[in-house]
Amino acid sequence: MQFFATASKGTEQVLADELQRIGVRNIEIGRGGVAFGNRLEDGYRACLWSRLASRILLPVARFEVDGAEALYEGAAGVRWTDHLGPRSTLAVDVAGGGSPAGPPHFVALKTKDAIVDRIRKAEGARPDVDTRRPDIRVNVHLSGSRVTVSLDLGGGGLHRRGIGRVGAEAPLKENLAAALLELVGWPGDGGRPLYDPFCGSGTILLEAAWMALDVAPGLLRETSGEQNGVERWRSHDRKLWQRLVGEARERRDAAAGRPIRITGSDASPKAIAAAGKNLQRAGFAGQIRLRRRELRDVQAPWDDPGFVVTNPPYGERLGESGELGPLYELLGDVLKRRFPGWSSWVLCGHPSLAKRIGLRPASRHVLFNGPIECRLLEIPISAQPVVGDGGPGWRKPSDETRGFANKLRKNLRKIAPRAKREGLTAYRLYDADMPKFNFAVDWYGGAVRVEEYARPRKVKAADAERRLHESLRVVAEVLEVEPADVTLRVRQRRKPDEQHRERGDAGHWREVREGDLRFLVNLEDFLDTGLFLDDRLLRRRIRERAKGGDFLNLFAYTCTVSVAAAVGGARSTTSVDLSNPRLHWGRQNFAKNGLEEKGHRFIRTDVIQWLKQEREWRRFDLLFVAPPTYSRSKGMDGDFDVARDHAWLLRQCTRLLKPGGEILFTTNLRTFELDEGKRGRLIAEEITKDVTPFDFARRPRLRAWILKVGQDDKGSTRS
Repeated sequence: MQFFATASKGTEQVLADELQRIGVRNIEIGRGGVAFGNRLEDGYRACLWSRLASRILLPVARFEVDGAEALYEGAAGVRWTDHLGPRSTLAVDVAGGGSPAGPPHFVALKTKDAIVDRIRKAEGARPDVDTRRPDIRVNVHLSGSRVTVSLDLGGGGLHRRGIGRVGAEAPLKENLAAALLELVGWPGDGGRPLYDPFCGSGTILLEAAWMALDVAPGLLRETSGEQNGVERWRSHDRKLWQRLVGEARERRDAAAGRPIRITGSDASPKAIAAAGKNLQRAGFAGQIRLRRRELRDVQAPWDDPGFVVTNPPYGERLGESGELGPLYELLGDVLKRRFPGWSSWVLCGHPSLAKRIGLRPASRHVLFNGPIECRLLEIPISAQPVVGDGGPGWRKPSDETRGFANKLRKNLRKIAPRAKREGLTAYRLYDADMPKFNFAVDWYGGAVRVEEYARPRKVKAADAERRLHESLRVVAEVLEVEPADVTLRVRQRRKPDEQHRERGDAGHWREVREGDLRFLVNLEDFLDTGLFLDDRLLRRRIRERAKGGDFLNLFAYTCTVSVAAAVGGARSTTSVDLSNPRLHWGRQNFAKNGLEEKGHRFIRTDVIQWLKQEREWRRFDLLFVAPPTYSRSKGMDGDFDVARDHAWLLRQCTRLLKPGGEILFTTNLRTFELDEGKRGRLIAEEITKDVTPFDFARRPRLRAWILKVGQDDKGSTRS
């Protein structure tokens, strides 16, 4: 009887060490896991005690196949009545691929047929399938023509700990967290503390506590009522299992009074809330401390050194790895300044980010978090604290960065007074005025948003990163804000079908003013802030022209233009957008300006489909059309390309115009050309210069047109 424990790639050796420590025999490291054991007790101990294993499998057949029938015959050759009967339920999982037996879903179906046919033939009835909570879970592994059929003695993924954990964004699996802690050497002698400054939903904290208090993960599943895979197995040795469970309970009870020093923090309130719920469910609410804390404010929670073990964000989404560079630099500075003598261990999913920490690792361990190849970096911190006036993140700027600082000061002296006279608290201060400093700097009422543009190929990445990092500090100094109030976003060229996505969940909302208008912005959680600053004069123009009329806002985003129309006295406004969160944001903007929703519609739908279906009787005096350059989201039927489709879009809009009405059309596509031949009889007047705000005059981003339906010589309307 030999078992196989599967594991996350890169943790095989650590798993083998763990299995040896818990008392199993005949250990042999393999690819993707560890073979072990020659007795049932070995398999039971692994199911009960292994923190690192993903599954504990008992192979019952290995055979070669050249097609589906060979698969059926091989699976039917197992004496399945030793394992389950007609009253049992089963599920079949398939791993691997490239088999002549067929694709995974077909292999699962064919294996299930072989099992139930064998049992029906032997006992006159067949078991049922239950993919959610089966009595017996069968695992089929495919490797070319080779097939291995196993019983899953753990009953499924062993990362489940039986507390019904709630998760934050990108949670770390429990068995990988346990592997990190094994490599760290936790809990060691049990006297050193542990701290996670990016604790997320608390996975590392929970695993550390269970390890320190000698709590078997299988015992957690047993106590919670979550079924272990062995308990309804026909060959289950109940007496042996109960003896091992009893031993685990004795060890847990003996360690229950042990003091533990474990704490965590995170900048995200949602993550802290999730971690708090998980700690409460696990019974650690009073033993493990949690704090909502920005990295810059992190301090060592105890005077004596311990372990910092953490899994910072990797930046797998578009642009995020570039945005995270300053965070990793700040992490390195915080560690060396605030954690003297501590041993830090950082799981990093991007090589360039590992370098940005700026501290030399003593060791590196290659691990895989799902498909992502990561490095667990061991970074010892000198016992001598770093002393300096600059604080965490401080770097002496280069001469060229001081040149950028001078340019920013000059712009500030020119732009800020005018913005104050016009009652603006959100405006652009810098827009790639110096080619080497290829980003924009926007002021949002006491906070700053820095948006880096795509790096030109001729500029070395290392040089661009250095300039950007130095500039972030300079921006804070020149504009007299805290470094934590400077947000970086990286805007890169997207693939044609790639959409902007939400970046975080910290919920940093801020109110800004545009004269007597009020708008909510969010600088951290989204690529766009909720307010297009270069639309300012468009909003003013619409406010002036909307009085007493019906206004339609297509691709409404957060409805700031609709707010301007409503404040200007529009009889009604209609805002159409596919995003429900953006329309909710728009409703909040209406509320901020004291506007009731009566007379104002918010329609969540695909604009293109809505235009096709809108009835002829609905007419508007003024239309604002600000389509994306390209869009293809799940809620859309097809895609939209403004260069290709704008003429059709504008023709559809003319159906909704009242006599004498007008369309205001805008785009950010620099190469855009308004199609003269396909827009029907619409008369177009470009007004780009008239609606370009003073703070965007150096580098206009927006183009705009007014379009009206023309008239023939007899005075009739042509469209």
